[in-house]
Amino acid sequence: MVINYSGAYWRVDPVSIPGVGAKKRVSREIFGGPLIKLEAVQALLRSGEFDADQLWLATEKCERDLRKESWSINDVLQMLVGMDGAADYYKSEWCEVLGERFVPCDVYRTPYDAERKCRHSKGLLVYIKFSIEVDGALTIALVSCHAA
Repeated sequence: MVINYSGAYWRVDPVSIPGVGAKKRVSREIFGGPLIKLEAVQALLRSGEFDADQLWLATEKCERDLRKESWSINDVLQMLVGMDGAADYYKSEWCEVLGERFVPCDVYRTPYDAERKCRHSKGLLVYIKFSIEVDGALTIALVSCHAA
């Protein structure tokens, strides 16, 4: 099932976000608050209409992080659903993904209880960086997910 993102998941038009400078490692931070409507992504994930295959592990480091932490795709989706946008949002930045391209990402730090599979104030602090592809289909590009 292809779900058209139609702007419903972005607070700003991703095409209008100023790109990284000529020196790719300089000025990666994107100012102005969250880029992605976390509550819309969470509603989609709760609806059951999101296919776990649409979660793209967008970096080799992300794949290693998940293996190291023994987290599954479903664990990551549960983390996303449980995040508190106001409390957990950290920053937004341009991130390099597979294919040597940069995507605008939101970065969250959330306390997660891996046993109960939910956000918990005394849980392990988890760093999650993700974006949404803008090619017409909704693909969550998970750039990073690891213990903070």
